[in-house]
Amino acid sequence: MYVACFEIRRKPSDVVLAELRARIAGAVSRGARTIVISGEGATEGVTRVADAARGASHVDLVIDEGASVAPSSLGALVEVGVTRLVLRVLRRDPRAMIELARAWRALGRDVVVQLPIEPGAPSAQQRLAWLRRAAPELDRVELAPRAIGTAIADDVARAEADARKAKIELSLANDHPLPPCLVELAPHARRLLAPRFRDVLPGRPGAEAARRNDAHEACGTCALAELCTITSAELERLAGDTITPRPIADATPYARPGRNAGKRLRVLGANDVKTFFHVDYDYAPIGDGAAHERPTSRIGLVYRCNQTCTFCELADMDVDLSKDDVRAALDAARARGSTRVILTGGEPTLSRDLVDHVRYARSIGFEEIELQTNAVLLDKPGAARALADAGLTSAQVSLHGPDSAISDRLTAAPGTHARTLRGVDALLEAGVRVLLNHLIFVDNAPLLLDFVDLVVTRWSARRDRLVVQFHSPRNEFATREEGLRHVPRYSDYATRLRAAIDRARAAGLNVRDLQDPTGIPSLCVLGADASYLGTITAQRTLPRYHAWESDWLTRVAACEPCAMRDACMGVPKHYLALHGDAEFRPFTEGT
Repeated sequence: MYVACFEIRRKPSDVVLAELRARIAGAVSRGARTIVISGEGATEGVTRVADAARGASHVDLVIDEGASVAPSSLGALVEVGVTRLVLRVLRRDPRAMIELARAWRALGRDVVVQLPIEPGAPSAQQRLAWLRRAAPELDRVELAPRAIGTAIADDVARAEADARKAKIELSLANDHPLPPCLVELAPHARRLLAPRFRDVLPGRPGAEAARRNDAHEACGTCALAELCTITSAELERLAGDTITPRPIADATPYARPGRNAGKRLRVLGANDVKTFFHVDYDYAPIGDGAAHERPTSRIGLVYRCNQTCTFCELADMDVDLSKDDVRAALDAARARGSTRVILTGGEPTLSRDLVDHVRYARSIGFEEIELQTNAVLLDKPGAARALADAGLTSAQVSLHGPDSAISDRLTAAPGTHARTLRGVDALLEAGVRVLLNHLIFVDNAPLLLDFVDLVVTRWSARRDRLVVQFHSPRNEFATREEGLRHVPRYSDYATRLRAAIDRARAAGLNVRDLQDPTGIPSLCVLGADASYLGTITAQRTLPRYHAWESDWLTRVAACEPCAMRDACMGVPKHYLALHGDAEFRPFTEGT
């Protein structure tokens, strides 16, 4: 993403402002997506230059701690096109800045808190901790290293670790980079470098055509030269005459740093992502069934997440698809005849191009556009409305517990349960249909009725736009013991699940039937009862699984004499590996 930064000094003249306007307009014409305006004269001068940034996605105004800005003056900044405030916080107790941030958020605008890092200042880790206590709603923070060295890198790494635990969205200020050729960052913090890398990754189509960086002679042998956008001026400012840039031998730890790669579950590599991110749902017939009548495609936008679910391999990834990749996939999906597209990830709301992707999908003719999300970031003012206005028609939201105690434990993301609830509120308010996807684990299976009570209490007034769906998780754990700690036997919760479905439907909620290849093979668990299964016999003519999913399923001995064999999709292989096939019973005609 091309970011252009401009500084306005104190009391700028008309000539200086005119020149600045021309430079800003030129940057936008060259493709700048974000315009950053800072300096002692920024607050006063921005009202005279911001209109030159029309066409950029964001216009950021950087306000230094101690600057005299009254909350009552913020409306004028909105009128001239400022979209985001970046508040620089150097002290540990910036109460005036927090008041300003809250007033700006009340206008439905984004706030980023910037923490300058320099010798003699309180550590970023200390200021981050204070910010969490004083204003936990300010969850977007960027670090601005003003010097280079081991102490600075260590402070960045500690702040990154704390922010990750608190689920604060942390980044490096674009105009304050930490070039990897000058300083060694801890592996877990290397994801912060990604904004200064191009979208093209080594080995991906287009990489050979990428321009190699030539900011320093060390770039000639650096493995990051095709990715890195650090300029010679930035290197000179940071390194001076005391530090010599060193070439990086291997790009992988920087281009795809992950978070805990290889420690818990399998982690998809770059080649996996290239083949996995776009899947066309070719519905295979069961028996003599015909093809499905609603062609669908699924497209991943990012392969990283703001939760760290213990059951999901994507929690350990940090790979984004470029905007061109996503648009090409959307074009290909429409060309094959898909009228429905599912935008997924990872967590797709982490894509800064999400609204653009939705708008583009609508513009090329997709009739249904679904978002698979945890909805955490959709609690931000205006986020859900922007997606609805762009063309989003539905959202599948992961919600795995009735309260934060269980949900935040499963997602390893304290505070996100409450944010997901607010995100669902916002989606429904914006007119988006919501499917709540509830995975059933050993830990939350006893709380299925409590989960239904939460849904009824909070959203029954909008039940016409709400669907509840229960699923069993797939077993993708590193060991059988770990799988058994997470994945319960179907028969252990079948009675409770039937009661939860009954309670939900008695309250007027729509509960999707449970026959799904990634979830529960309900025929052998809940009984061949249409009140739980939907029109199961219709699957003889209208198939429910996709050709690419058929490898997940198999038949067991009970399937052979079963009268529903040609309607049922079979049993998930991953489940059999944990619990065997003793629960499954054949049905005879008339059962």
